[in-house]
Amino acid sequence: MSALRVRKCSEYLIESRRRAQRAPGLPVDIAPRDLAEAYRIQLAVARYRGITKGFKVGVTSVEAQRATGATAPIVGRLAAQDILWGRKRTVLGEQHLRIAEAEVVFEMGEDLSCALAPFSLEQVARSVSGAFAGIEICNSRFSDVDAVPLADIVADNSNADLLVVGQQLSDADMQSLANLPVTLTRTGQVEVTGSTSRVLGHPLASLTWLANWLAERGEGLKRDQLVASGSCTGITEFAASDVLVATFGFETAVAAEFVPEDISIEVKQ
Repeated sequence: MSALRVRKCSEYLIESRRRAQRAPGLPVDIAPRDLAEAYRIQLAVARYRGITKGFKVGVTSVEAQRATGATAPIVGRLAAQDILWGRKRTVLGEQHLRIAEAEVVFEMGEDLSCALAPFSLEQVARSVSGAFAGIEICNSRFSDVDAVPLADIVADNSNADLLVVGQQLSDADMQSLANLPVTLTRTGQVEVTGSTSRVLGHPLASLTWLANWLAERGEGLKRDQLVASGSCTGITEFAASDVLVATFGFETAVAAEFVPEDISIEVKQ
């Protein structure tokens, strides 16, 4: 029954994504029974969408784990079409969740073979080719994300949707990465403040956790993959026509621009 549930649930989520539909939750007869099954469903959907080009690590603060009942971070997978380099005008469908988070994005400079695990933070840091200012745009197939079990959220890719990647962090930023100030601004709104310390105490700790988590499952991070390490600013809602700007330290920034659905450009559901 487990294999059948994984197949049926992944098919349900693929169709929901295609139709840009949101539902109260997953049907009981196909919903994952635990996180292990949820990640099997997530992987099945990710393989349908294409090669994994990156990951997101979520629930990396004490507050987020308390709110979700999680005892560890959660993981989502990014396909090539989910990653945007630099500021681009993007339309989000009417049913889109429209949640943004400012995150440090790491680019892998070399493979981390699961055969070499467990990894130390120092080993993982040496494998990184760069770190960038990023904005993660979250989405969901559920009409009320707070009302569904954590396993359902994980099956639905842990709310991963788009990753906007901006400027590379400077050497000075990297030296202060344990507690780098971060701000996220929206059009006409008061800025949201945060810090890289919200991400498991250090964004590289989040990347190290992911490398070891993948290794336990027989996977390894690959050269050129990107990893959104976790929210520095918490959850921020935004409007259909907002411009978002995240600043790390005093200069390093990333911007994302959204336009109403009646503008004739590609729509991201």
